[in-house]
Order: sequence, then C-alpha cells, then structure tokens
Amino acid sequence: MIMFLCNNCFSKFDTPFEACPSCGYKEGDAPEQLYHLYPGTKLHDRYIIGQVLGFGGFGITYKAYDTQLEIIAAIKEYYPSGIVSREPKDPKVNIYNKARRKEYLHGKEGFLDEARNMAKFSSEPDIINVLEYFEENNTAYIVMEFLDGITLSRFISENGGAVDVDTAIQISETVCNALIKIHKEGIIHRDVSPKNIFLCLNGHIKLIDFGAARFSQSENKEMTIVLTPGFAPPEQYEKVNKQGPWTDIYALGATMYYILTGVRPVESTNRTVCDDLLYPHEINADIPENMSNTVMKAMAMDIHMRFDNVKDLLEALKQNKKVLPVAVEKKRKKRKRTAGLGLASLMLVGGTFAGLYMWNKEKAEETLPDCELTLWYCKSGDQQLDDAELAAYTDIVEDFNASFPNVKVNIEGFEENEYSEKLKNSSEQPNLYEYTDETADAKTLSLKSIYSSDAAKQCPLLKDAPKCFGEKYGQLPLGFAAPAVFVNTTLSEYDESSISKMQDMTDIVSGNAAQIVTDSEMFSEVFGDMSAYYDANGAEQFFSENAVVYAAYTTEYLTIRDRLPARYKMLFCNTDPVPCRYTNIWRACDLDGDENKASLRLLEFMLNNNAQDELHVKNTSQSLPINDAVLEVYVSVYDDFTGFFDNKSNYVFVKE
Repeated sequence: MIMFLCNNCFSKFDTPFEACPSCGYKEGDAPEQLYHLYPGTKLHDRYIIGQVLGFGGFGITYKAYDTQLEIIAAIKEYYPSGIVSREPKDPKVNIYNKARRKEYLHGKEGFLDEARNMAKFSSEPDIINVLEYFEENNTAYIVMEFLDGITLSRFISENGGAVDVDTAIQISETVCNALIKIHKEGIIHRDVSPKNIFLCLNGHIKLIDFGAARFSQSENKEMTIVLTPGFAPPEQYEKVNKQGPWTDIYALGATMYYILTGVRPVESTNRTVCDDLLYPHEINADIPENMSNTVMKAMAMDIHMRFDNVKDLLEALKQNKKVLPVAVEKKRKKRKRTAGLGLASLMLVGGTFAGLYMWNKEKAEETLPDCELTLWYCKSGDQQLDDAELAAYTDIVEDFNASFPNVKVNIEGFEENEYSEKLKNSSEQPNLYEYTDETADAKTLSLKSIYSSDAAKQCPLLKDAPKCFGEKYGQLPLGFAAPAVFVNTTLSEYDESSISKMQDMTDIVSGNAAQIVTDSEMFSEVFGDMSAYYDANGAEQFFSENAVVYAAYTTEYLTIRDRLPARYKMLFCNTDPVPCRYTNIWRACDLDGDENKASLRLLEFMLNNNAQDELHVKNTSQSLPINDAVLEVYVSVYDDFTGFFDNKSNYVFVKE
C-alpha cells in the first residue's frame, strides 16, 4: 500500500492530501522563522527536515525523518545567532560577521564535542541517544533519538508546581544513574535542571542537552559560563574556577529542591552573601527529614560538604545512608579538623600525650641566657601554605617563650628563588634555617644531643636520620613523607586500598601505561625503574585528567584533596620495606655560645607533641608528623590515611 507522508509532522496517510490532517501543513509552507530550514529539506542524503521543535541563541532543533531506518529522529543544527545568516530556502549557512569567524569555528567544534560526548552513551536508557553527527551546509548537525513527552519543568508547571516524594526519588535516582555514567568518562553535564530532564510517554526518564558539557576541570581553568539560574552552584558563575562532579551534584540537589517544594532555589551567588535557604521539610512537612537533609547536603555551598560522589547521593536517596543537616556535619568536621589540640589535651591528662607540660617541667630548672635568635624558612610559593607555615612557626615560638621569655626569636621567610642566595651572600647568618637542596653549606652545630633527648624518644621514626644524612648530626627533620598512589576515581573504579607491585598500577588503568605518571625520581625506590612513567609535570597531567594514576609522595596529599575534591583515592604502598623520605629538614649555624644553646633548645622543642601538632595538624603542613603521638592524631583527622601506618616498623628512610 502506498503511504503519503507529511513533511512537517511525518504522520502517514493512505490517501493524498493538500493540507496535513494532523498538523495542517501544506507543501511549500514557510517555517516560523525564515532562517530555519524549510520542511522537506534533505540532509546527508538521508534525513528529511520537518517542523521546528525548539530554537535558541546557539542552535535549532528539528523533527526529522530517517528515510533509511524509516523512523522519526530529532536533529540539532549549529546556528549561532548574531554571527550567521541564511537565505530563505537555501540550507547553506553564511558567516556575515567576518570578524567573528574564529568564534564561529570554535563554537562549531564545541558543538561537535557535545555530539562526541553524547555518542559515548548511545546505548544508555537514561541518557538521550545520539545516532549520528556530521558537517554540512557550512555548519554541523547532531542526529538524536526523538523523544515523545515533555520536560520536567513543563510537567511541574502543569501539575501543581511540585511532585510527591516517591516521584521525586524516582526521577532523581534515574538522573543519578545517568550522572554516574558520564562522570566515569570524566565528563560533567554542567546544566542539570528540570528543563534538561525529559519525561517520555513510555515511562522512561532521560537526561538531555549536553551543550554545556565539558571534561572535568581539576585546575583553575577558564570555562564558558553556561548555566540555569537557581540550579547552578557558585563556582559556575566564574570563568576561572574549579568545576567537577560536585557541580552536577549541586544542580541535581537544586532540581530536587524545586520538584519537592515547588519553590525555585535562590541563586547560589545570593547564598554566598546570606544563606537562609529553608530546608525542604520546613516548607512541606510531608517531606522526610532525611530526604530534606540529602537535598541540602547536595546543595552545600562548600564543595567539601557536598556528597563525595553521585553514588553516595544515590545511596542517601535509597535511604541506605543517614544524612545529617549540613550545619551539624560541618561542626563535626570542624571538630575533627581541630581535634589535634583537643586530643592533645586529653592525651596530656591521660599521660599519653605529655606535650608542652612535660617539656616545661623537665626544662623549668634549666635556664637559657638572654639572647636573640633568627629563624629563616623557605616559602613554598603557595600563599595558603606559606601563611599556614608562618602561623605554625609563630605559635611554636610563642609556646617556647612561655618557658624562655628571655629568648627573642625573629622569624623570616623568603621566596625560593632568593632563599639560597640569601644564605650564601648574607653577612649575618641565621641561627636556625630550613635546609633545601640549594642551601649553601655553612658551619653547622652538631645536633647529636637532640637525637638522644627525651623529645626524640617521642619520635622513633628519627632513628634512620643520621644514616640518611651521612652519619652526621648536622640536620634534623621535623616531618616525613611516605610513598602513595593517587587514583582519579572518575576514571577508574579500583577498589583496593593498597598496592604492592607495578602490576597493580597497570591493572588500575587496564594496562595503558601512558595513563600512569610520576614526577618523583625517588619513587623508583618503591617499584623499581619508573623512568618510562616519569614526567616533570606529572602532577599537572593528573590534575588535568590526562592520567588515571599518579605515583607520588604524601606531600601532594593536601593539594590533591583541594584540587580534586571527591574525585581521588589515595592508596598506600605495602611493599616490604616501604621507603620514606625525611622532610622539613633544619640546621643550626655555629655562631655564638649563648645563641647556640638556645638554638638547640628551640630545635628540640620542635619535636615535642604540641609543636608538631601546631606544624602538621593545626596548620596543615605538607609533611607528616615525625612525632608518633601526633601522627596518630593526624591519621584521625585526615581519615584518608587510615591503615597507612598500621605497621610502622615496615617504614624505612632513604637518602635523597
């Protein structure tokens, strides 16, 4: 039987017609906008263009008919208004603003990136499927499955402004499953909102419109500002920012807030000034409190307070995980972060953590001559770390002065590029200085008395230091670093907590050695020759997600935690033995008898519990505490280290 097809809505009829019985279209009718493709236009020698489904500043979406598969599809055309034009009935796109040609070509490449991103998920039931993409008519097209239904935003507006809890959970769980898949590929959607969630008539729920999607950015990098007000987190309002899975988590939380309460969330930029957003259960008492807490945790302004990943959010939605109010959880985390001082006090009372009290008691009878010391340290170049380091040394000196108020200590920090020159050329050498590879040799005091002191007995990990420093007692480390392997959890689902051989690393990346990097030659002490994986910019390769695995030392931990929040896993090396290295190494210059005596006392003080707590826990240095008791506190504060030091006797120290 011959069928007659409407070139606008693609309804089929068994008799010819002048005007389509379904949509009223007559052959040759112009589209709503003359720059749109006319119904009946053929693309790629296969697709017949029909009615316009929607259009905006960057593109036009058409209903189309696939003559090969004989199915209806949707085709999105790249058409940035203000840059291009089109003559009626002529499908070719013209760039009329020649000065913006580069911008047009860049945008077209981004449009094709959208297609490539979406094409990775063409078999997924909860993500709109891309069937094909191509360039034609001086522009580009994406062929997608045709969805019959309505967007979630339209459904909400037509059905009372909110949905019941069960429906909200069903929708949110589906979007969670979609986000888990795209995050695994290192992609962030960047525009999760009710308008981009589609409810199909067949019951399926689809995440649509990947036009804003980008690969996750772990570093501060310029990104285009594409967002839906009310559903975008604060980091998305700036071009230079950190965006990642946590960005989509906020957006989904805001979507849940809206569909549960019918209230559009206030823009996050306003919340940075005054955050008085009501919890969902305060608006609607029928919303369970745990669900309400789940929504607000997802919408937390601080990215570290949001769910670590979408899987955790999904578990909370399934009520497999109790969620506390954000303010309560934040207080708990703050207490844990500052547990060093509090725990120190408790351990002091119990006799385990003697700290400053015991040191003062032992030294109270001993006096130091009136003198003035100079302490120099090398800045890292990171303002936050430099501020923390200065705060730590300042606090340590204040504690020291509680016992020896007659010893004045001047603290000075210098940029790395001038530090060694300062030491070489200064006519006035410091009494104490942080040792670096570039530090000039000077006449140094022997620190042997410190190694045999009671303070050193609290630091059994110091035992290898004289050997590492050539059997000399001229250097004293205040911290150490252990080897670790960091895994980008959006690129790998590796579940183990430790690794013991090189094969473990290749297993993480499925044998793709190019995805393993290290920028530390010292790391070869752990797994043998790693020259094939060495990259001087290994950290940046990992941060930019060009590498799945980064073999480094724990000195990188805080940086990775801050630059890849919720997207990393730290694995400890359980090789036998585990070669560590000393850090934060100090020397004392042999200058004057009275000053020398005070210098030795101050360095010894830096090993005690309170000083180590100030340096490594309270002010978060990049080193691990050399003091055993403080190391236990550190592990309790930063629980990524759980299990790292279960067998400290297995840790040995190597010379750099």
